[in-house]
Amino acid sequence: MFKKNERQIFFIKYFIFFLIKINILLSHNVVDGLDIEKFMGRWYVISLIPNWIEEGATNSYDDYILNDDGTIGITYKAIRNGKIKTIKQKGIIVDENIPSRWDIQFLKPWVPFYKAPYEVIILDDDYNYMVVGYPDNSFGWIMARETSIKDEVYNEILNSLQKDFGYDKSFFKKVIHDN
Repeated sequence: MFKKNERQIFFIKYFIFFLIKINILLSHNVVDGLDIEKFMGRWYVISLIPNWIEEGATNSYDDYILNDDGTIGITYKAIRNGKIKTIKQKGIIVDENIPSRWDIQFLKPWVPFYKAPYEVIILDDDYNYMVVGYPDNSFGWIMARETSIKDEVYNEILNSLQKDFGYDKSFFKKVIHDN
């Protein structure tokens, strides 16, 4: 028979395995042929389905740096409640043949035992804008190399997210960039 601690560990492992399998089943098709080096650099958050960290944040962006070991260093910055917020993350390419699908580890603040899925589901041919999807559509990020994109392009992206990926476009909220 399992002891209490062994049962807890077993159930935690089973739960994590279950979450991983659910994410795989719900995953989106990702873009083909992503050039990881061209993808690196600054991406401004244009619009998103907010999570508790990003709700009400302004001037938000991610900086991506390709590390020597093939992982991606990610620094998220934003202003929330008048203070600069920074989150350090590490992206791990799940399959080297599919560089548009990553797992994200949170380094600062550190979140143990959890890796968030990261799926590049839309990418402009010139790498001017992109969309990061989330398997169950509870989150999504429209990002660009500049702090804004044309309304026509933005609406095309939203329509594609709804039609091709099952997102509800009304859930996306624009991010204010005034710095």
